[in-house]
Amino acid sequence: MSHGGRGGRAPQVVGLAVSLVVAVLLLGPALLWPGTVLRGDMVFVPHQPWKDAWLGLDGGIPRAVPMDALVSLATYVVPGGLLQKALLLASFVVGGWGIARLSRSVVDASVWGVAAATTLFLWNPWVVERLSIGQWATVAGYALLPWVVLAAWRLRDDASRWGGLFVLLVGSAICSPSSGVTAVLVAAVVVLAARTARSLATLAACAVVANLPWAVPALTLGDGVDLAPGPGFESFRAVGESALGLVPSVLSLGGIWKVSVVPGERGAVLVVLLAVALSAVAVAGLVRSGGSRRMGSSLLAVGAVAVVLCVGPAYLPGAFTSAADVVPGLSMFRDSHRFLAPLALPLSVGLAAAVSGLHRRASHGREGLVVAAGTLVVAPLLLLPSAAWGLTGDLRPVTFPGEWQEVADELAGAGPGSTVVLPWEGSYRRFGWNDGRATLDPAPRLLPGDVLVDDRIVLDDDVLPGEDARLGEVTVALDSADPGAALSDLGVRWVLVEKPLPASYAVPPGEVVVDTAGLTLVDLSEPTGAAPQDDRPWRRWAVLGGDAVVVLSLVGVSVVHLRRGRYAPART
Repeated sequence: MSHGGRGGRAPQVVGLAVSLVVAVLLLGPALLWPGTVLRGDMVFVPHQPWKDAWLGLDGGIPRAVPMDALVSLATYVVPGGLLQKALLLASFVVGGWGIARLSRSVVDASVWGVAAATTLFLWNPWVVERLSIGQWATVAGYALLPWVVLAAWRLRDDASRWGGLFVLLVGSAICSPSSGVTAVLVAAVVVLAARTARSLATLAACAVVANLPWAVPALTLGDGVDLAPGPGFESFRAVGESALGLVPSVLSLGGIWKVSVVPGERGAVLVVLLAVALSAVAVAGLVRSGGSRRMGSSLLAVGAVAVVLCVGPAYLPGAFTSAADVVPGLSMFRDSHRFLAPLALPLSVGLAAAVSGLHRRASHGREGLVVAAGTLVVAPLLLLPSAAWGLTGDLRPVTFPGEWQEVADELAGAGPGSTVVLPWEGSYRRFGWNDGRATLDPAPRLLPGDVLVDDRIVLDDDVLPGEDARLGEVTVALDSADPGAALSDLGVRWVLVEKPLPASYAVPPGEVVVDTAGLTLVDLSEPTGAAPQDDRPWRRWAVLGGDAVVVLSLVGVSVVHLRRGRYAPART
């Protein structure tokens, strides 16, 4: 694997510089303004108290396990708003640096080629649409993919060099379960070319251990959670953004299910056609490059698998729904657009090859090739201008009103009893102080104790049923003749009202302990019942044991790496 070539370290320096510039241009106010961005699933709070839920021990689906645990610990040291900025910036820098290294390794990209690869990898519809729905952790996992490929190649060539890949698989799994699965799929496609049992077995072992923190809680949920996706595959399938349909959108890294976050220009046929043409240039550049043919073939295979995973559920949602009824874990793939991320790898490296070739062939009398190369470098920005400055200002930070801390202080040390958050209409809110942007309710992350929010997903034309049986019981209790008593029987003591509350809601009677312009906290008194407890003590030990295995494995890898770094052969 070559890391040398023309320009020495200059291309990598350019990759880092372009990463920083793109991060500032794209994230804008999210990085430079004080406060916290609350948009979609992107919810950071000033201080996130520790809860068993962050390790998947609450009985809920471990969607943000163990990332929430690390964020919670970090906010004991760093305010949530500053932590958010650091993680967003780090994702762009790590991703840009990684794609620069990958481009140098595969096609010996020049400075211009590295700039092109970095721009396309960080500024494309997939990244923009995922940020627009707030899935910052998925973008962080995406940033690790170039490094996963590099580490997988090392394992393919030498089965003993598994440490780096293991660390990267752990990092990907920490970001999100889908990121962990995506990283394993990418590594598997690369390592399969080795056709050696030892390399494949090593990868399988690394993949299993790396994903234990979320896999063990998920596999031991029991009957309290319904994993059947219902109509999920139909509602979350990838869609075409223009009149050209699904495939052109996917081939140009678009096609997210949530049409309200699709950049306006992506609805224009000409823009999508030009984006597809850019993808075609990239594929041609990778195929025709003079770099490693084996590496190029692996990247093309990775991209092909990503496209199949993305469009499969879109064309056959019924088949995937039926299959998920038998294999519940398959419901993870219902938002199939997430698994399109690896397509950016061959496209970015291929564009680097095309731009490097054009620039190297430029000479006196052929200055037009320089113009063509420069156009390809900035093409991703020109085709997606609405991404600039925090999605045209949509990633504006805000400050939590003081009333939220007042409620948190009241609940701290209040004793047993859960908190129910009203309105009971899905888990997303539009607060006036957040400019009316839809965001996941921050109450479970900001408030101490057991905080219950409706887990039904409210879409434009449908309401997907919830998955947690206990939350279903809360729904029934709120609709009963005496909701206060019914909630108390379920172990609920507190009701938090997020204003304005629809007129149709009747707040259960109790003592109002906090009443501000935006929040009301009602004390229903000591609950008559108790929150359900997991009667399987082994589950807690299994989850903690899985976490311990990962931590100890990381320590072991670090020790081995340090010993290898200090080893020097004896002189003869």
